[in-house]
Amino acid sequence: MKKKMFAALAMATLLITPAMAWEVAITKQQLPAEAQAFLKKNFAKNEVVVATHDKDVTDNDYTVILNDGTKVEFNASGKWESVKNKNAKIPASIIPVQIANFVNAQYAGANIVQIESKRFGYEVELSNDLELKFDKAGRCVGIDD
Repeated sequence: MKKKMFAALAMATLLITPAMAWEVAITKQQLPAEAQAFLKKNFAKNEVVVATHDKDVTDNDYTVILNDGTKVEFNASGKWESVKNKNAKIPASIIPVQIANFVNAQYAGANIVQIESKRFGYEVELSNDLELKFDKAGRCVGIDD
């Protein structure tokens, strides 16, 4: 009996999950205007290699991968949520000044390779694998090594 219940649950999950979420390839022009403006301002020299629109029941977002390996994630309205590039530093134009100043003062020589905009503030990963958390005012509130 338990095996039949488990099998039925597994089958229902497999049937329902694809109907709840899908990711489709799109062009740069199909991104929200705010996302297009962000890319033009901060990554004018880069080409979009892949852009996708990911829809599911609880989320609606966009992902862009650039020719230098940068991955940018946007919310449904086109506001950036995450910028990541393990091979190069993130453009200074994206990083709040207080965070850039803190990193330069405390971790000279380390580059910011990832920044995420969160509800509470920002999460930053440095090239030395150190992760820092900042509040909305740019004050460091946590360090994770």
